[in-house]
Amino acid sequence: MTSLLDDEAAERMFLQLHNLRIIASAAACGSATAAGHLLFKSASTITRGIGEVEQAIGLTLFERGPAGFIPNLYGRILVERIRRIRDEMDLVEGEFVRAKTKGSRVSTGALSYLLHSGRKLLLLIHLADKRNFADAAGQLKVTQSGASMALGRIEDSLGVRLFFRGMQGLTPTDEASKLILHAKRMRAELRHAASELSSVAGSLVGTTIIGTLPMARTDILPRAIGRCLARYPNIQVQTVEAPGAVLISQLRSGEIDAVLSVPGPGFEPAGLLVEPLFRDELVVVASPTHPLAGRRGLTLAEIATWKCILPRRHSVSRTMFERACDDEGIKPPKAAVETADLLLMRLLLADREMLALTSLSYVQYELTAGILSRIDVRMTPIERDVALLRRDAMTLSPAATSLIDEIRATTCPPA
Repeated sequence: MTSLLDDEAAERMFLQLHNLRIIASAAACGSATAAGHLLFKSASTITRGIGEVEQAIGLTLFERGPAGFIPNLYGRILVERIRRIRDEMDLVEGEFVRAKTKGSRVSTGALSYLLHSGRKLLLLIHLADKRNFADAAGQLKVTQSGASMALGRIEDSLGVRLFFRGMQGLTPTDEASKLILHAKRMRAELRHAASELSSVAGSLVGTTIIGTLPMARTDILPRAIGRCLARYPNIQVQTVEAPGAVLISQLRSGEIDAVLSVPGPGFEPAGLLVEPLFRDELVVVASPTHPLAGRRGLTLAEIATWKCILPRRHSVSRTMFERACDDEGIKPPKAAVETADLLLMRLLLADREMLALTSLSYVQYELTAGILSRIDVRMTPIERDVALLRRDAMTLSPAATSLIDEIRATTCPPA
């Protein structure tokens, strides 16, 4: 059996969580009988479990023979991912055990059973993401009442509430948030496993998910994606555009492989790898027909008298600009519009009365094409470091690694 594995194959593996420990035990023990003794299961159950996983992904994982079950290359790759999944299970079990010593009444036996049920974990993940039973049930193709009853059974077996029900929908409890964080990481391991197994089969495929702030969407990321897809046409790239805090949260949970961001004040790097890529500059731009276009040596005070399009309040860029104004001893201009949307910015700048503060890399194409004009302002350059963020403990798939390599190449200055 050989196949190219996709995201659906990764989801099928996640639904096989109960059988993945059989795979790991058979690989460690070398026979169905020994693995059965370890897991208190019959040899036929072990053999059937291995077959179900192989059928789900369309790959043979073991060589069968007189010597027993010997994992082939596919099997060894999957066993390593299973080991990492086991690490996530150990972490969440440890967290709940520590909570139990402080008075929590969570059933550790029920928790272990839950962690090996992909379908139940998917229900919790979708409930946390959608915040209502109807949408979560739709994701799992079950009825709303079925999803509600399933959650009730999970909570009863664990002995702890996982979601608060209210007028605004469902809100995960602290216990649920911890559990779902690790469940998402387990799911990510299998997404990467699918790409890794397919690359061994001869074709680099798989989905890579990149989070990005606006400054990388118009030049860096499109060029990197284009180069990556030219080399590996079977890769699928998904981009996530959201505030930095949301992107980093999804990076920590494994939902995103990497984030192009500007780490600002309050950024907490614990558990993350921070790789500086380049320095970006904030610039003032306007329509080429703006009265200030072409003038030299303008001051911030002169800029502040015009209607301004500024980054959102409390963003890294806005904070740096306001600090530069303070250093010049002038009051920062009031934002007529707060946005990071390039199309909206271009349309607003058609009004000859407006200026915009934005990232140079974000509008580089518009400046080169003459669509916008850079306003010459006499001030200390406002620069910030753009970095590639990854989760320290994550081993990325070949698909994700290939795109990250192209991002590095795109941002690296020519030799």
